[in-house]
Amino acid sequence: MGSFPVINQSSAKAFVNALRQHGFEGHIGDDPASRLLAATDNSVYQQLPALVLFPASKADIHRLLAAANEASLQEVRFAPRGGGTGTNGQSLTDQVVIDTSRHTNKILAVDVATKTVDVEPGVVLGQLNHALAEHGLFFPPSTSTASRVTIGGMIGTDACGKGSRVYGRTGDYIESLQLHLADGREITCRQFSAAELASSTTDASVEFARAVQALLHPHRKAIADGFPDLHRSLTGYNLRDALMPDGGVDLTRLVAGAEGTLGIVSRIRLRLKPLPSHKAVVVVRYADFDQALRDAQWLVESAPAAVETLDDRIQTVARQDPLWPAVEAAMQGDGADARVMCNFVELVANSGDELESQLGALVARLDERGSSYYVARGRDEMAALWNIRSRSVGMLGRTEGVQKPVAFVEDTAVPPAVLADYIAEFRQLLEQHGVDYAMFGHVDVGCLHVRPALDMTDAADRARIRVISDAVVGLVKRYRGLLWGEHGKGFRGEYTREFFGDALYQVLAEVKALFDPNNRMNPGKIVAPSTRPEPLLAIDAVPFRGQFDQQISLATRQGWGSAMACNGNGVCFDWDAANVLCPSYKVTGDRVQSPKGRATLLREWLRQLAEQGQTPEHIKRRFFRRARKQDPTDFSHQVHQAMSGCLGCKACATQCPVHVNIPDVRSRFLDVYHRIYRRHLRDYLIANAEGLAPLLATFSPLLAPIMSARPIKSLLSRIGVVDAPLPRQDHGIRQAKLAGYHVARSWSQANQYLTAVANPVAVLPDAFTGFHEQDTLPAVCAVIAATGATPVVLPFQASGKALHAHGMLSAQRRVSRRLLQRLSGVTKITGTGIVIIEPSVGLFLRDDCQGLLPDSHPCLSLFSEWLYEHRALLKERVKEPIKDSHPKSPTNYALFMHCTEQTADASAENAWREIFEQLGQALSLHSAGCCGMAGAYGHQSEHLANSKALYESSWSQHLQGQASVLATGYSCRTQVKRFSAKSAVHPAVALARCLGG
Repeated sequence: MGSFPVINQSSAKAFVNALRQHGFEGHIGDDPASRLLAATDNSVYQQLPALVLFPASKADIHRLLAAANEASLQEVRFAPRGGGTGTNGQSLTDQVVIDTSRHTNKILAVDVATKTVDVEPGVVLGQLNHALAEHGLFFPPSTSTASRVTIGGMIGTDACGKGSRVYGRTGDYIESLQLHLADGREITCRQFSAAELASSTTDASVEFARAVQALLHPHRKAIADGFPDLHRSLTGYNLRDALMPDGGVDLTRLVAGAEGTLGIVSRIRLRLKPLPSHKAVVVVRYADFDQALRDAQWLVESAPAAVETLDDRIQTVARQDPLWPAVEAAMQGDGADARVMCNFVELVANSGDELESQLGALVARLDERGSSYYVARGRDEMAALWNIRSRSVGMLGRTEGVQKPVAFVEDTAVPPAVLADYIAEFRQLLEQHGVDYAMFGHVDVGCLHVRPALDMTDAADRARIRVISDAVVGLVKRYRGLLWGEHGKGFRGEYTREFFGDALYQVLAEVKALFDPNNRMNPGKIVAPSTRPEPLLAIDAVPFRGQFDQQISLATRQGWGSAMACNGNGVCFDWDAANVLCPSYKVTGDRVQSPKGRATLLREWLRQLAEQGQTPEHIKRRFFRRARKQDPTDFSHQVHQAMSGCLGCKACATQCPVHVNIPDVRSRFLDVYHRIYRRHLRDYLIANAEGLAPLLATFSPLLAPIMSARPIKSLLSRIGVVDAPLPRQDHGIRQAKLAGYHVARSWSQANQYLTAVANPVAVLPDAFTGFHEQDTLPAVCAVIAATGATPVVLPFQASGKALHAHGMLSAQRRVSRRLLQRLSGVTKITGTGIVIIEPSVGLFLRDDCQGLLPDSHPCLSLFSEWLYEHRALLKERVKEPIKDSHPKSPTNYALFMHCTEQTADASAENAWREIFEQLGQALSLHSAGCCGMAGAYGHQSEHLANSKALYESSWSQHLQGQASVLATGYSCRTQVKRFSAKSAVHPAVALARCLGG
């Protein structure tokens, strides 16, 4: 079982030239970065394509096929790609990838009357259902990757997931689709009745359907006998459902599950269902996983929409997830209960009474037998539970040790009644091979996701892929089940004949021959056409990602673990502008500009260094550093370009299930890169602006007219700086002193204040709230004073954050360590935490600088954390007159959180809301994603357009109609001021006003 001739560079160039001659308007990815991103999915494989095409429209698909059918290019082959979430290499190829996610991703029309929607293949499932919700409709097939899986990809694998027992698969909802064949023809795939096929119609699509009918009908009995009676069917190709009861054919059923082996889909019409209005989730807890599995069919008797299970390994890693506090009560109970396996039972209804009836019946049955359970009704609570379930796959990547649970036998399906017995044997099989594992999935339909833990950088572990796969095939056949119950075949197509049998396998080959006689569409997958019987790709004949990672030394892999940990789960491809992760991907649509993209390029950079016998740590700083143009082929330039687009929001560090921390590895990469290549002048200006803030503030009246002069603006523009902010002379530190608060000019004076005053609270001013704003720091002091404490403003000292962002790590460590040493001394005096106002600075000092003073790291608190802890004192003080004034009348405030703060601490928003409510003030919370400023990002000319686009994609819409806007981040407040007529203030300013300050 082999491969196919790789397109050589001359053929690739010839094809690119032909594309341009045919007027191809989309993006052509012939660069190493684009190709590397298409070389992996969420599987264990890595296969580098010759080219990646991103068609801009349906017309582009016609153009690329026309180019490919030129006489000299007819050996060019294709693999369609959607969200890149496949677990078995479905879209991987060494040929040409056609990625429909970047441009052909529009919802074209919604017909509420007929309950249908027309979409392009790149539309994301979550995006679609978000748009349909306002019409009271939804597209029922559900996947855990809903935030990034595309409709085209779902059609490719005939996808389904939670709720499939009730709602079925993707193929059940396809009304029609447009399919482009390799020879350039376009056909409409839909249901063709026997009467229509018997008519005299000469339409090309009807003619094609007649050919399919003639092929399949002689085999009707064999097809009916050969397909198992399961909720999960033998997809790729679904011969059973392609045959209609009246003798007609449904071509959509052949395309659903075909994994792009029959053609390229350009437009789909989907059937929809009314959106259930009432839901509840019952979490049933177990001490034993076997008991949880055997209980599933008993739970199904209550007619739930879904029953999902999580084993103890999933629950263990879930405890380290930021979402755990939101689900702990449901999944763990009061802590005394040792049961740690869970079944999630979802109930849906169209009325409250109907839901209560279902819920009451289930709860009564659970109570009768003394089950441990929890009922979740709140929308946020249910969302958190399902979020934990959907993040299960990614979270497993955080398993300690080098052996990580991986996908290759993860979607077997058996009759639900025998699932527990089957899994018992499956577990025994894995234990015989000395392999650990994790299990979760859809117990109501007999499909459990089993992920054996392997070290894919170890050749011995890679060899187990074959041994375990062969054993599982034998096991699942004994239980009359399927090897691929949900995620498609991909490189597992070599087992197709074993499940279909020789006769039906030949029918599959003839179906393939009808659509793709020359085997140009995703060759090597599912089956080869009878007209060109080339071998299929074997599960161990395609390069594994671990083989490339193995070339990097173990020490380097461990040292750069954040990048190496990326398992391709793709959470960073989230479509929703309201979610922070990942802003650079959202605004560009370029997967290189994502955490996965950057991690992928970093791994390749490390691998190439290893090939040269180098490691990043051993690269010496050159006295005469090069200009980049001196070595244009250096792969590190591609990495640098990807890193330059990162906003540094750190959402990936917490929202990625495996905590890929791109800002951290970006700093380390830039440190190494600039040992060889010269830095831009702008880097030095921005990196040192923090330390220069006091001096610039002093001379601000003189500098302001100079900075606004046309020659200076032109100079700044030439070095790539726009809208450069200038510190104020009447800055926050000065205003705090004028307001009568203790403002220390030196550290010795700070120590005197802290020991002399009653109930001292140390406040660390940062460059932003200390020198660029006037009102935030005094307001923070006023609120602290309102709790009965005495604020002491510490001397300003640079944190080193900007130096870190630019990879000037030696200087950053000196600056940060110096500050932390000072703060450590303050902590010893006060015995309490130091309050930091700006979230990005506080989290940088607390998290990124943790190793600088390992034995005496100071206790640091964000202002919101400190205030929430002391909110009771604030409430007590509000009962008394403050500065001869009472709290003002209620105002409706709209709060927008800083990206880093909201992703680092999911509870921060509710903390602010509770604080405001205690003062009788209404606070609405807005999930608006990233504002687009992100420190210096929005002030860099090459990012200005993207900065504005990010702001307009979410923030500007949320700000409409908001009178009182609060933002916890300085960057966010400046962005609002820059792009709107509104002004945003820190929440402390609003609180101080409420308190009469």
